[in-house]
Amino acid sequence: MKKLAILLAAGTVVIARPVVAHHVDHLDDPFATLGACEVERNQLSNDDDWLMDAFPDLFSSEGEVRSFLNRAFPCELNSSDGQWYMVDHREDVLGSRWFDQRNH
Repeated sequence: MKKLAILLAAGTVVIARPVVAHHVDHLDDPFATLGACEVERNQLSNDDDWLMDAFPDLFSSEGEVRSFLNRAFPCELNSSDGQWYMVDHREDVLGSRWFDQRNH
């Protein structure tokens, strides 16, 4: 049952596009610095509090939603162009020990 909830949460972040802050839509946006990438990611995360309402069994606070999104979409340096990009690690985070422990 927990795996089903996790899969639904992962899918909803993608499917509910009119409501989400569109992290996925920014994966190809280059940023000159890590700080610029993180500012954009954090702003997007601040606009995604609907996840707490949609999945109260997975998220109990706005802080948990933001923490999940910031872990799920880290900023990483692309060595080929020297730019920073948000990278989609939702599946990894949903299956991580961190996610499992915070739900107990």
